[in-house]
Amino acid sequence: MTFACIFLFAVMLQVPFQNQNNIQEPLALPLISDEIVIDGHINENIWDKIEPLPLAAYTPVAGLSPSEKTEIRFAYDANYLYASIRAFDSEPSAVRANTLYRDRYSGDDHIHILLDTFNDNESGMVFVVTPTGAKRDQLVSNDGEGSNAINTDFNTYWEAAAQVDERGWYAEIRIPFTSLGFQDENGRVTMGLYVQRGITRKNERVTFPEVPDHLTRAYYRPSLAKKIILDSVYSQQSLHFTPYFTGGLEQKNVLNDAATDFSSHNNHKLEPGFDLKYGISNNINLDVTVNTDFAQVEADDEQADLTRFNIFFPEKRQFFLEKSGLFEFNTEGSGRLFHSRRIGLTEKGESVRILGGGRLYGRIGSWDVGLLNMQTDKHQELPGTNYGVVRFRRRIVNPYSYAGAMFTSKVTANGSDNLSFGMDGSIRLKANDYLVWTWAQTIDENINDLLFWDASQVRINWERRTRRGFSWKSTINRTGDKYNPGIGFVPRSDYFHIGQEINYGWMPGENSPLHWHSLKLDGSVYWRTTEPEIESAEYGAFWNGDTKNGDQISTGLTWHYEDILTDFTILDRARIFPGEYSFFRAEAGYRRAAGRLFRPGIDANIGSFYDGWRLLLNFSPRWNLSKHFELEASWLYNLVDLPSEPRRFDAHIGQLRVRTALNTQLSTNALFQVNSSANRILTNIRFRYNFRDGNDLWIVYNEGIHTNRHRSGLVWPRMDTRVLMAKYTHTFHGSN
Repeated sequence: MTFACIFLFAVMLQVPFQNQNNIQEPLALPLISDEIVIDGHINENIWDKIEPLPLAAYTPVAGLSPSEKTEIRFAYDANYLYASIRAFDSEPSAVRANTLYRDRYSGDDHIHILLDTFNDNESGMVFVVTPTGAKRDQLVSNDGEGSNAINTDFNTYWEAAAQVDERGWYAEIRIPFTSLGFQDENGRVTMGLYVQRGITRKNERVTFPEVPDHLTRAYYRPSLAKKIILDSVYSQQSLHFTPYFTGGLEQKNVLNDAATDFSSHNNHKLEPGFDLKYGISNNINLDVTVNTDFAQVEADDEQADLTRFNIFFPEKRQFFLEKSGLFEFNTEGSGRLFHSRRIGLTEKGESVRILGGGRLYGRIGSWDVGLLNMQTDKHQELPGTNYGVVRFRRRIVNPYSYAGAMFTSKVTANGSDNLSFGMDGSIRLKANDYLVWTWAQTIDENINDLLFWDASQVRINWERRTRRGFSWKSTINRTGDKYNPGIGFVPRSDYFHIGQEINYGWMPGENSPLHWHSLKLDGSVYWRTTEPEIESAEYGAFWNGDTKNGDQISTGLTWHYEDILTDFTILDRARIFPGEYSFFRAEAGYRRAAGRLFRPGIDANIGSFYDGWRLLLNFSPRWNLSKHFELEASWLYNLVDLPSEPRRFDAHIGQLRVRTALNTQLSTNALFQVNSSANRILTNIRFRYNFRDGNDLWIVYNEGIHTNRHRSGLVWPRMDTRVLMAKYTHTFHGSN
């Protein structure tokens, strides 16, 4: 009923506007027959026959002419889209070329290309090249709006090369059409194009087309892209077959069932598997995986949980990341109806063998369609499980709005079933105003006497998205106490929530040291659905600002209320007892501009905490010693004082990432973590030799060490787990 009412309201509106970039005539890119060598030298004569794109500044002051001469050109042939960039610089020695590491942004100068390949004003693919020739590719969903809209772990097949000389730096890019999803109409393709040059030391971004500065991250918004026309480009069937071999040794100390002693286990692994990607057409793809392996995936970041709610860990596995925006169904905060991380991983993060599965995704007519099915093996007491997802979505009302539906299933070998389904949508009411809704329902055979509202989730948001003048986000959300999507994520349940966020932002202009700053008032109240009582509430006032050179500053004051019915433990150290608590905190933060070689960041938070107090400090510096060597560290410190025992305690999480790269092909990423509350030190070292896209050799070493060996009446072994793995992948390409 809720969905039907919203949909009818949206249809009645029939908003007739379009973005200015879509009102103008599309840009026809030149079709070429010349051969272009991707070496970064830009010495082919054809480039000088093509007009460069007109550029305008987005930051630090929108609309100004670029401070450095920049020539960006595009062309295409039957199989590839090409780009050339001449990024001249009056101080070539100051060009930021900080890293050779793939998929890494370390304050480098860069060229950023966004392609709205489906011309849907909502999703896109991003290709980034730095002066060192390092590549970064990303996926964009939801028009770049929200914390999950940018998928930075995505990889696809394309080529780039760059050169630096005494006049600046240069780059050439070649993207196969088989790496892009699009629809052609008798050989004519319409896409959206957005391109940006970043001059990091000046915090300057110059763009085509010119975009308004009141929108945050405009360079990730497909709705702002210029429409381009490609003729004589036809749908192609492509095939990428990637077999792999994984081998290694795992050593693990396991606590016995009686919890009295540990036993050591050694496991050897030597297994093949493969991934297959078949482009049925340029807008429909089929992915198949057999004996899926994720040995090369980076370890999760350690987290400190001082709440009674579930912690969210993001997906990092490549198979689930491509076109993941299509499968998004976000409910509230980090909540979602489908979270792919629930496949192949236990609640404790242990790997469960994925026997295989498949995924079909793309566009059929005006519909975005996604189908996924995966099968896991049994693991300890967990039975083998089948996971299924069906997703449909299409544009409605205007080019910037959509409605969709999702169905998920989790069926175990012992006959336990969990089904979920729901509908969602977003309607652009006018230039910056959006109405967003979700409704979801779950059915679990283990829950008897199920009532509709007990196992449902409903959310309605009215948002104004701008950083100049007034903006807001009004939220109504209800989640029943039996709502349980089997392959989703629910941070909290059994609540009715009303939230209101109001912002006022200023763009002070050319003479101010500030580029932008805002004042935000934020409030939310949660009531229990099973009892008509307030469970928690929070009200706060915050100020945030960005300087012209890119530094970020923030301050805030917050009042918080909690009504606790059942005791719980924080950081495995202190117990919070039932009762009503009211506490107040102050916070401040600073981040140095990305253009600096040494970039410290610090956050501080102090105030009352339940019936005591808490101090939080987070120091997170980054340092590029050269383009071959980068250090990134963080230290999160919590000091808590409560009346219960232990009265005062602290908890540390320390991280050190060491990235090295001999060139764009040979790199190492080492992550060392210390978690005092979990009493462990974790090491994750990954060596990669990237022969070419899709052809890699990985060597991975993981180790876990117990730091407090005398606890719980046991003497814990020094080592928890040690793993040494090697993985080789080789992709065979074909098309017709």
